[in-house]
Amino acid sequence: MTDGFQALATASYVSLETYRMSGAAVRTQVWITAGGGKLYCWTLTDTGKIRRIRANADVRLAKCDAGGALEGEWVAARARILDSPADLKAQLRRLRAKYGWKYLAYRLISRLRRAETTVIEFSPA
Repeated sequence: MTDGFQALATASYVSLETYRMSGAAVRTQVWITAGGGKLYCWTLTDTGKIRRIRANADVRLAKCDAGGALEGEWVAARARILDSPADLKAQLRRLRAKYGWKYLAYRLISRLRRAETTVIEFSPA
């Protein structure tokens, strides 16, 4: 991993910048975890960021606070949607280890909503 990319692994929140078909940037703060030299986030399957990544896998990541205010420099990355149950299970373990009770509360809410979730994997660009 590059230094800037690797530094994001310890951030509590990361701003994920994806792009609309028009090229307009859309920023969303996400929880991030690391494993095997890559970064990962977990999101609901029907979100705009999933649709935008399917259309354009080039993204940027930057450390941010819970409100999305940037606290670091942008790092170019390549995103990939992981749909397998094994990938989801591995990410849920990483999230629980890093975020503890916050993750458990969010996971409970998503289960109550019966929401499908997806993992996004990031590699340095």
